[in-house]
Amino acid sequence: MMGKKLLSITVKGKHKRWCFNFYAAPKYIQEWRDDGLEIDEICNTIPEWVVNFKLVKQWVFLQDLFNFKNPFTASKRNTIKEVEDEYHD
Repeated sequence: MMGKKLLSITVKGKHKRWCFNFYAAPKYIQEWRDDGLEIDEICNTIPEWVVNFKLVKQWVFLQDLFNFKNPFTASKRNTIKEVEDEYHD
């Protein structure tokens, strides 16, 4: 039996997009995507106060150390920039 994962569903309205987080079994993800739903797995969350104080880079660095990942990979920089830009739009 598989555990539930934190997922996000994106709903597109006439003028805006909304994302809603929920927990569900991974076995349904492909079925939902095949039916046209935009489903993403949430691998990491960053608290709002971390973004407000512009501490995203430090937060992710410490998370990587805590989770035994390499914090010096270049791919993180694009992700952090995207998070900061999207939040402030």
